[in-house]
Amino acid sequence: MKRLRDYLKSAEYKARAAAESRKWGDHLQVEARGEMNAWLDHPEIAAHYHRRAAIDGNRWEAWVPRQLGRPAARSLDLGCGAASRSFVVWEAGASATLEGVDISEDRVAEGERKRQKIGAPGRFWAEDVNAIVLEPNRYDLVFSAHSFHHFLELEHVMEQTARALTPQGLFILEEFVGPTQFQWTDLQMGLTAGLLGLLPEELRRFRWDAVKHAEGRPTVEEVVAVSPFESIRSAEIVPLFEKYFEIVLIRKLGGTLQHLLYNGIVHHFWPLTSEASRALHGILAVEDQLIDSGLLPSDFMLLVGRRR
Repeated sequence: MKRLRDYLKSAEYKARAAAESRKWGDHLQVEARGEMNAWLDHPEIAAHYHRRAAIDGNRWEAWVPRQLGRPAARSLDLGCGAASRSFVVWEAGASATLEGVDISEDRVAEGERKRQKIGAPGRFWAEDVNAIVLEPNRYDLVFSAHSFHHFLELEHVMEQTARALTPQGLFILEEFVGPTQFQWTDLQMGLTAGLLGLLPEELRRFRWDAVKHAEGRPTVEEVVAVSPFESIRSAEIVPLFEKYFEIVLIRKLGGTLQHLLYNGIVHHFWPLTSEASRALHGILAVEDQLIDSGLLPSDFMLLVGRRR
């Protein structure tokens, strides 16, 4: 732990943090174009994902006020980006005051612009979550959606989250918890290649017209070059969550095969032709069965906990 904290003060870390901030600031332009690049950009796949995440038939944002018996007086979005998930929380009536923190000043500024436009009380600010210090007993709801796997100081962030929660407060992670730095297992790579081999070529052509036969395992250096803290300790998230928090519930959301399979080719599956629909639903059924039977871990999970 001391070694990690010393690293946060180093020139190397500061350079990587600055690069991470720029990367996600620049990503605003990708989002604005509305391109379909990742598996969860696909409406049908995203709908299935949210069905697997449902609690009592509802998205967790709608479940929170029922569980608390009221909206959270104040929520905190860790790695809020442009705060899109905070606005879902607001629209669901799950929080009366929105707060959020992210390393990217550009993304936070976009979130603040939208917050002020809709008149939601609160604030979003730019800060390194890895070094954050939170006020005790401040939040009825702390959450992170697809951002926590970019955090390096997991123990510190979880300790701060636990102290910042009110006694009945909820900590919710909707998160990638698969192999650290995308070091895919041989099993998931083999299964992905097998499924790709069953698809017609027109559904697995990259934009540059090559046919996809498999998803490779990137080197750590290749991952870091794209995003310095991409899935930096992702495989440790679940055991650390179980250590620091009392588990309320867990949902396995999938993505162990789909995340790999659809990379670079998901755009061929929308709009859904009859052929694409058969393939997509077949892939969903295979992944669901393997995960639900325990033969394959789930790389994306919904974790809900309370402070111990």
